[in-house]
Amino acid sequence: MMRRTTAVALGLAALATAASAQQPPDRNCTDDRGVDRCDADQQRRTRELFGVSSIEQHREAGDQVRRAFYVDGYGRDMIVISFIRAPRREPMAYVHFPRREGQPAATPLEAAVPHAVWTDMLRRSENFDRAFVPRPENPGEISICMHSWVYTIEATDPAREHFTTTPLRRKTEDACGDGPAEPFATDLQRAALSLLPHCDRLDPEQHRNPASQLVACASLHGDRMAAAEVMNRLDGFRRARRPGEGNELAGVFASRARIDWNGVRSSPSDLRPENFWLARMAADGSPAFYYERVEGLTADRARVTAILQRSVDGPEGSDTIYYRAPVEMSWTFTGVQEFQVESVTVGPWERYRPS
Repeated sequence: MMRRTTAVALGLAALATAASAQQPPDRNCTDDRGVDRCDADQQRRTRELFGVSSIEQHREAGDQVRRAFYVDGYGRDMIVISFIRAPRREPMAYVHFPRREGQPAATPLEAAVPHAVWTDMLRRSENFDRAFVPRPENPGEISICMHSWVYTIEATDPAREHFTTTPLRRKTEDACGDGPAEPFATDLQRAALSLLPHCDRLDPEQHRNPASQLVACASLHGDRMAAAEVMNRLDGFRRARRPGEGNELAGVFASRARIDWNGVRSSPSDLRPENFWLARMAADGSPAFYYERVEGLTADRARVTAILQRSVDGPEGSDTIYYRAPVEMSWTFTGVQEFQVESVTVGPWERYRPS
């Protein structure tokens, strides 16, 4: 009888364990693609993607840390912002970017953190790991929240005298949860942006939030202040794709700008280069424009590396075929219309497989 009872108990325990393993993750943990951002293995992979140490390693080193991982509303890892005060060092802010496949890890942005900003972030982080009392449900109210960002916030503080353990706090929260982690993640991204003048120079109207602005800042190189001015003027190229949309590029081209579109050249006497650009865009299927690198060469000259992308339907029953063409732009500060395009070269179309 004892054996049967033990067997039944073990069987029930196994069923309970299996049921527990099959339970979906907490709603606060899942991003838009269903990835469990609370899972320890997933968090390890994310740290490897950004090239950052674990919060436990920071604790062992005696660092004081406030850190946030940002996942956008489509499940994409965006940035990691870390405010770190290491022993024998002043407080520093770091913005880490995800490693791209086949490329070396991007160099993180960094800046010293003034005392007032540091103490303010410590104060604002006091309650991020707590939970709010749920709002009473209103039977007549329908609440919809889609494509929300997900944040993982971590904090550790140096051990205090007479204490044997070092405090460590961590919380993953979906923005739809309306909890206290999201406000702190928002405060942290704003503070980091304010410490990086060239990033702060980017037009906030062209970016979803300060975190997205910092992501765009990774494409700035050389004289990054000049590069930021040029990036602010690139938005028209993403919007204008066919004749009749020349107003999106008004004043962007210098009056004598030269365009070489895979061997087809604009006329040197053409006073409206944007019309030639839009005509070629339409002729090649109105491809999408994406900038990759904006480099300030001097205070009044810059170079842009970009790509055009287009797709066509393959033969019936086959996959879509994708093409892209390289774009090189030279920009100059005219003193009249800010930075303007001096010349553009579009290379040949090549087939590629999107990752």
